[in-house]
Amino acid sequence: MSTYFHRDDRSELGQFRLRAFQTSDLPELQRLDARCFPPRIAYSRAELGFFIRHPRSTTTVAEQDGQTVGFCVVDWRLESGRKIGHFITIDVAPELRRRGLGRLLMQAGETALAAFGCSAIVLEVATNNVDAQAFYERLGYRQIGRIPGYYADGTDALVLKKALEAAEV
Repeated sequence: MSTYFHRDDRSELGQFRLRAFQTSDLPELQRLDARCFPPRIAYSRAELGFFIRHPRSTTTVAEQDGQTVGFCVVDWRLESGRKIGHFITIDVAPELRRRGLGRLLMQAGETALAAFGCSAIVLEVATNNVDAQAFYERLGYRQIGRIPGYYADGTDALVLKKALEAAEV
């Protein structure tokens, strides 16, 4: 697993701390993922562990008062000789949404992918998750495709993409 270091970063309200993933975090991250997504969309512990432990992935964990309240997992791949970043998941505790934590985690993931030399980032979002779609659009992501039946429950996914600034790469 990549060990991209995340500084002790706090939101404008000073309530969240970001840090790198530790192996002991996995059970709590899986519990949080199950709270954030419906069954058959949430990852199993084995699936989440696979993505987190992948050699090209980086996981950032968010804490508030010592409790895990969010995380994101990113990785990258080569496509036509260019590194393309990928948000595998971003999870924010339901009771803490709309407080800036999602934006903070997205920025951390984007920063990590820029440090890896990625020229763009893609992600998938369920077609019925309109709040997440609007959130990603505000962050500069644009729809480039659709994947029928992407999720285990049969829900389609929209594929969104954002180019990274040349200065970030």
